[in-house]
Amino acid sequence: MTSGRLASVVLLAAVGCGGAPPTVFAGESAHFRLYVDPALMPLPAAFAGENALAALETEWADVATMLKMPDAKIAYYLYSAAHVSAACDDDQEGGCTKEEEMEIDAAMLPDAHELNHAYTYLRAPRRPIPFLAEGIAEAIGCGYESPIAAPLDDADWRSAVAEVRTSAVYGLGGLFVRHMIRRNGIDEFLRYYEQAPERRDPALFAANFQSFWGESVDAVWAEIITVTQTIPFVDQKICPCSLPALTPTDDPAEDPARVPYWTLPDVGDQTIALTASPALQVNVRSCAGNAHVLQGKGALVRRSAGARWYALAPLGAIAIGPFLADSCAGAAHYALPEDVLTGNPYLSISIPATPSSIIFLAIDVPFPIDGMQVRGVDAFCTSCPFDEGSCGPIASGVATPVAGGFFGRMTFQSSDIQLRDGANNDRSLRFFR
Repeated sequence: MTSGRLASVVLLAAVGCGGAPPTVFAGESAHFRLYVDPALMPLPAAFAGENALAALETEWADVATMLKMPDAKIAYYLYSAAHVSAACDDDQEGGCTKEEEMEIDAAMLPDAHELNHAYTYLRAPRRPIPFLAEGIAEAIGCGYESPIAAPLDDADWRSAVAEVRTSAVYGLGGLFVRHMIRRNGIDEFLRYYEQAPERRDPALFAANFQSFWGESVDAVWAEIITVTQTIPFVDQKICPCSLPALTPTDDPAEDPARVPYWTLPDVGDQTIALTASPALQVNVRSCAGNAHVLQGKGALVRRSAGARWYALAPLGAIAIGPFLADSCAGAAHYALPEDVLTGNPYLSISIPATPSSIIFLAIDVPFPIDGMQVRGVDAFCTSCPFDEGSCGPIASGVATPVAGGFFGRMTFQSSDIQLRDGANNDRSLRFFR
């Protein structure tokens, strides 16, 4: 059987059938044999030499902390977008996994979706219904690729269970699996997954669900839809977050094959300050995939005890200190990067969700910027102490001109806090012309 994705994931150029396109053997590692489409040669420096295999092994080791798959060798064929559909013998494919041959044909490396198909088949060589098989393939991953969108209007688990290759199978299946993993843990979900019926029969699916979990699928489905509709645009893939934590440095190592992301360390009441590389942006994500993504030219993250986050490479700089403080005088200065107005001009902020909280921050602007404006704080001053009489208030959602460095105050009320499965609250500052 070939498992693959909808064409909406990767835009493909249709090519004729007639056998797999030619490839070049690129090397072998502990768990992979790599073959590369000549049209992709030479590979970019980040994946040249041993780096491509290193990237696959990094992904294997990371996901193995969740799926605990047995050792095996996977044949990984990296194709150009124009050739992958021919390799999969289906012009609707964005990639495919041929489980019995332990072969993956993909247009990206590593392809988390297709690798998850191979990993789960290694654990138990069976064929769960597409709703579950595509669901778990869409559940686990660390990176910029968002899950396939779940069509929530009139979302019906029964039709999704009965179908084979539709947006409901991929989108709703992924939503269902991620929710069940967050709710019950990966080990318990895998026990369920590996005993679930292999027939696309909604009545059989519901009876098995009730027997295994001791509750009805209708009740859990209503819970999923309610949470998703209440807090939209939050659900992302679940990252194992087993890679090493960031340490303060002015120059974080740039090695996407071996360090595609960093986990954020536990720094107690301190704040982790992240700054983007020139012309790029910071991207910080919840390991559980259940909180708003923090992105922009920088991010200030104060973690709660149970929250786990990771930052995607590349990254310009990291610092740890009281950048989000309980007093104006206690706020460490955060210097905006010189390209602050390039691309996505945000400074994203995350703090633990509490009923009420007032925090202060000190922003250093790198040079005078005509027309610079700020929003996201309720008041700002050019110096401490934070004197209400001399500080400019900012109405909610209103952008206010500023010049030079300033101190900002942010007030979080319980009404600001939108929780999803214990996720943190977050707010953002925006700088723009």
